[in-house]
Amino acid sequence: MVPDVNLKQIQRRVYMSYFQDGLWDILLGYFILSWGLMVLLDMVALGGGLFVSGYFLVWGLKRRFTYPRVGQAKISEERRQNIKMVILGVVVLLAGLAVLPIFFQGDPPDWLRESIMFLFGCMLALVVSIIAYWWKISRWYAYAALMVIGVAFHQWLGASLPLSFIVPGAIVMVFGLVILGRFLLSNPIPPKGEVNNDVN
Repeated sequence: MVPDVNLKQIQRRVYMSYFQDGLWDILLGYFILSWGLMVLLDMVALGGGLFVSGYFLVWGLKRRFTYPRVGQAKISEERRQNIKMVILGVVVLLAGLAVLPIFFQGDPPDWLRESIMFLFGCMLALVVSIIAYWWKISRWYAYAALMVIGVAFHQWLGASLPLSFIVPGAIVMVFGLVILGRFLLSNPIPPKGEVNNDVN
């Protein structure tokens, strides 16, 4: 039986290797901001490609900057949750993209036509909230709230639709960059051999 203290250390390393470096925050902000830019430029079909490319970029950056500092802890349950997180996010994104053509073609109900972007923003915020719950990262609840506030400003106050995504996305990216900077300063690379890169 593994002592509780070891389990806590492993859980801390899993948390640090996944979210403490701010890279996922940066990816989230990048995605939200990019979505606003794509709406502005009428290029929403690129959303899925940007998300996937950003996702793999983050894993590359983690191998370069995060794992040499805190190691890479792998626990089967954590891996399953991570896969669920990605699949759920992609499904919601694709569902949102599938609904968008209804807004531009045919004759959808008035309430749907008037609320489509608000509903889409809320779906994305729901995914962010689920991730926050799974991984116990309270700041992601704030990110979800920012997303809802952004689309609410568009829905009821007539704010620019692209800006309703660009502004929250930029704020999230700034927070992520600040977290990354603090992480790098607080976790210098230890001497070679002192970081155990895999815990199963």
